[in-house]
Amino acid sequence: MKSLVVNREDLKHNIRVIKEIAKDTGRLDNHKNIEVIGVVKGNGYGLGIIPYSKFLIDNGIDFLAVSTVEEALLLREAKVQARILMLSSTAVEKDVENLIQNDIILTVGSKESVEVVDKLGEKLNRKVKVHLKIDTGFGRYGFCYDEKDMIVEALSKCKNIEIEGTFSHFTLAFFHNNKFSETQFKRFIDVVEYLKENKVDTGMLHICNSSGFLKFKDKRLNAVRIGSAFLGRLSIPNIYGLKRVGYLKSQVAEIKNMKKGYNIGYSNAYTLRKD
Repeated sequence: MKSLVVNREDLKHNIRVIKEIAKDTGRLDNHKNIEVIGVVKGNGYGLGIIPYSKFLIDNGIDFLAVSTVEEALLLREAKVQARILMLSSTAVEKDVENLIQNDIILTVGSKESVEVVDKLGEKLNRKVKVHLKIDTGFGRYGFCYDEKDMIVEALSKCKNIEIEGTFSHFTLAFFHNNKFSETQFKRFIDVVEYLKENKVDTGMLHICNSSGFLKFKDKRLNAVRIGSAFLGRLSIPNIYGLKRVGYLKSQVAEIKNMKKGYNIGYSNAYTLRKD
């Protein structure tokens, strides 16, 4: 029998640590409190998306983020009432309509996604809450940072979209050299300022993932997205007192003694160099 053992007290401890760090707001908007968005993608990082999401909510994290339509709908089917942000941009009409009807906050990151969301907002007679995704160098979803004019043009035609936030994502926040993170941050702020100059309300701003949140106090903006840090899994030195919340438990099924020269696996992928 295999199982994942999760220590709830350690998880509670990590949530408290993250919330405490988030009180030290860093910058922007007259130092209002930073909102902590709990990322529960990948089946809640393996903890089970439904119990993990409910645990976060019970411990004061009431804004969640997912990466797939299926994850968002699974939470709604489980009667999870928290705000839920769909991090991936999509222009698939059936999916967008389903998400809107289930009160999921959408991400728009392309001209096509903006048009589809606006059209379905009109059809359903709803103002659809969205976050704008800006691709500052990750290469995954979002308007490219040098497409500022296209973003303004796409949004200027919309009557059924309410921009609740604007975000990007660091690709190397865990890296010891912060040069590219600085470049990404500057690109993001440049886009935000351009949008504001062109009367686009950018809403709350967020770019930091777990590593970025812990490393870059001046880049925390209005919200941060925390995933692996809640689990105590860090790609940077853990100087914050975060605890590993779980471990895998199993049994040894078989022990086998094999001789030098024996092949292992499909296609003889490995040959033993010693007994």
